[in-house]
Amino acid sequence: MSTPPGPDAPATPATPATVMCARYHEALPAITSRLTFTGAFGEQIRQHVSQKAWSEWLEMQIKVINEYRLHLGEPAHRQFLQDTAAKYFCLDGGDGTLGAGPEGGLK
Repeated sequence: MSTPPGPDAPATPATPATVMCARYHEALPAITSRLTFTGAFGEQIRQHVSQKAWSEWLEMQIKVINEYRLHLGEPAHRQFLQDTAAKYFCLDGGDGTLGAGPEGGLK
């Protein structure tokens, strides 16, 4: 049986861990939700993307899928989405802009 911590015990931080967000160039709360990317790229996102940027990407991801008419059952389409996410999060060294898309829906 454990005893509750005494008054001199260090406080447990109530805030989530932070990451240096590649998109916003500042320390922000880390992602706490489920990722749609796995493997090395998913780990890169966890280490360099904030929850704020990830939440915004989830909305942009839908626009990208619709704008480019992606079928995620196709490996080339999944790779295109991953490359677009890397661009959006500035993981490719760019500025995060995606352009307008073929039909202009990504502005």
